Amino acid sequence: MFHQNAHCLVTDTGIALKSEENLREYLRLLEKAKLDFKLQLAAYALLPGRALLYFVTPAVDLHSVMGGFAKGSALGAYRVGYCKYKVIQPEKYAAHLARYIHMEPVREQLSARPEGYRWSSAAQYIGGVEGPADKDIVLSTFPGEPAAALAAYSAFLVEPVPGKFWRPFDKNRDAVLGDREFVAAHSPHGQPE
Repeated sequence: MFHQNAHCLVTDTGIALKSEENLREYLRLLEKAKLDFKLQLAAYALLPGRALLYFVTPAVDLHSVMGGFAKGSALGAYRVGYCKYKVIQPEKYAAHLARYIHMEPVREQLSARPEGYRWSSAAQYIGGVEGPADKDIVLSTFPGEPAAALAAYSAFLVEPVPGKFWRPFDKNRDAVLGDREFVAAHSPHGQPE
């Protein structure tokens, strides 16, 4: 299911991200996985009970990455095997996926604004805060220089979201999201979502 430079949403429900200590440790493990496996992390949100992770993978199997994610760590509550994966067509879904991830803390009433939620990459995009997200992956889908792309993403983030761009990410199952040609090339079933 995984291909060279695949853009993937990983929904990790194998953890209980309820304490500050667990959130810090999970974020540390994300940064370690990025380095160890040469992953790019376009966006993330660590929410109570689940993590939403937008990875770009250089032909590494994310099942293996997430399976060994917490070995030897202080994250005792982590359970392997509770991840769902969605491969996305980046030119069609990258910005929508980042918006979905960045807006989930607002939808779950954890913060009034996306950039106000500390355990999300939204503050890196909007507030200029340093962190592990590789925001150029998403911002490169907007036209113009970096400042113009950032302004366009910031405006896009607060636009009303059509259901067709929310529902596919909310479904709790593995999937391939894209046009017919993309799905045929990346899905074991070849059926569009």
